[in-house]
Amino acid sequence: MNVKLSPSQWSVSEARSLIAQLRQLAEGDAYDGIELFAALCEYLDQLYGGTGFDELLPEPQAAELGGVIRGVVSATPADPDGDPLDRLDQPVNSAVTLAEGRRLAAYLATADDWQGELGRALQGLYSYLDHLSGGPGTFVRLLTREEREQVAARAPKR
Repeated sequence: MNVKLSPSQWSVSEARSLIAQLRQLAEGDAYDGIELFAALCEYLDQLYGGTGFDELLPEPQAAELGGVIRGVVSATPADPDGDPLDRLDQPVNSAVTLAEGRRLAAYLATADDWQGELGRALQGLYSYLDHLSGGPGTFVRLLTREEREQVAARAPKR
């Protein structure tokens, strides 16, 4: 099991704890990054079925959860007026969409201080969410509340 949010040096629990503390100091892009990180962790909390996102699932549990997620996504009917499955511009929180979040993570990762580690932790979250969604670059939408509940009900037990 990968305990680090690679390329970050932080584990999930370290990142969540440190980011909660850093929220008081952050401004601008760093604050948006913190809010995005918290929102994506909350999203994973929901997908994990209420057990809390405190670690990256090892294989085969990650593969099992990914299969559940992809099954729920494939069961979503297509919208004749457009493709609701591509929600890349869907807001994750009040300031950042999924697409903007990837760019923000890359930007923050270039910093030398805690902001760089935050950016790398965000990159690790996106990588993990991509893995659960089917591979690199496949995390392009947030599941609806109903879809998250379906995933949580069938999530592998830890």
